[in-house]
Amino acid sequence: MKAEYIPNQSKIIKLIQEKKSFLIVSHVYPDGDAIGSVLGISNALISLDKKVVAYIADRIPRQFSSLPGIDLVRTKYNVEETDATFVLDASNIERLGEAGNFISGSIINIDHHPDNSLFGDVNLVIPTASSTSEIVFNLLKYFPLNKEAVSALYYGLLSDTGGFMYNNTGEGTFKTALDMIRYGVPAGEIAYKVFYSIPYATMKIYIDVLKDIHIDKEVNLVWCILPLEVMESEAFQNNTSPLLDMLLKIEEADTIVLFKEHKDKYRVSLRSKSKDVGAIARALGGGGHRSASAFDLLNKQESAIIDTLNKIKTLLGGQN
Repeated sequence: MKAEYIPNQSKIIKLIQEKKSFLIVSHVYPDGDAIGSVLGISNALISLDKKVVAYIADRIPRQFSSLPGIDLVRTKYNVEETDATFVLDASNIERLGEAGNFISGSIINIDHHPDNSLFGDVNLVIPTASSTSEIVFNLLKYFPLNKEAVSALYYGLLSDTGGFMYNNTGEGTFKTALDMIRYGVPAGEIAYKVFYSIPYATMKIYIDVLKDIHIDKEVNLVWCILPLEVMESEAFQNNTSPLLDMLLKIEEADTIVLFKEHKDKYRVSLRSKSKDVGAIARALGGGGHRSASAFDLLNKQESAIIDTLNKIKTLLGGQN
């Protein structure tokens, strides 16, 4: 089922007012929008004297370590009953990993993915929004908000739009960003953290990876593999967003495919300047947006990588 806007903002506001404790969760392989929306709503609820548990069932990439309140986010969880659960930036429960096992109380589903399965007791899903952080801000602005909460949400919005560059950026995105800045958000400082701050050790890894990239000029596709030892290294910490941004800067590249090796699979990230890689990911068992998506490849043999690349090339060709 294709998700559509379910106008339940007033129901969510009522739940926030009435409930006393909340679990806040988002998807594994967390990106800036996942972290930003979790921190934003957590900070806001704490300021309303609510009990809050924020949990993401995955390692938090180092790039988010300087965000205000990042220590609120647990990566291990002891079961605690809560009155309601906010599920943020996840198109289905499966995307939560182990966190999906701990949901309790009313499920509040807030998201902007077009393939959201509307699994919540209350759903606020707006595929035309730039980010879940944008939706969360426009919900929470009816409550008193502090600078820390809004700064986290601005971080999420900025990262999920590629600095207002991706095609999910619209008039509403800029209006929301302006409203956020009015809370005293340090917009320049956050932009620097998102796009211009990479640890030296991580940059060394990127340089090694870039030595082994491949291009198919027939379909303007660039691809590479991140081996398991890189993915598990302390210096890397699953920080793939800057690498994907670097690859997208290749003039001849329109589509990027990044194979990220895990112990039992490859997580395959897709990015594109003009193609609908969300449709490609869905065809291969995954999901996402038009410009950014992902899917899992469970066969780790080299032949499976080549076969997957051929499928992607065929699907790209079908979009001409």
